[in-house]
Amino acid sequence: MSMTFEQLLEAKHLRRLRREDKFINRVEKQEARAAAMVGQLASGKFYVYPVGGTYREGTESELISFLVRNHCV
Repeated sequence: MSMTFEQLLEAKHLRRLRREDKFINRVEKQEARAAAMVGQLASGKFYVYPVGGTYREGTESELISFLVRNHCV
């Protein structure tokens, strides 16, 4: 059973969409775990103090990307 060129393109496209969806889900889960690690000070600043790491302040999005980038989640 051979596939036509259009069927091959469609199958390739569906595989790519599945890979992208899987990647997006993984990133969203990591960001949710990182967001749970971020705290807020009374002054309104955000902070994080990862295990084995150092204290760090910044915006919430900066801290989340820092935690994901440094494999803290």
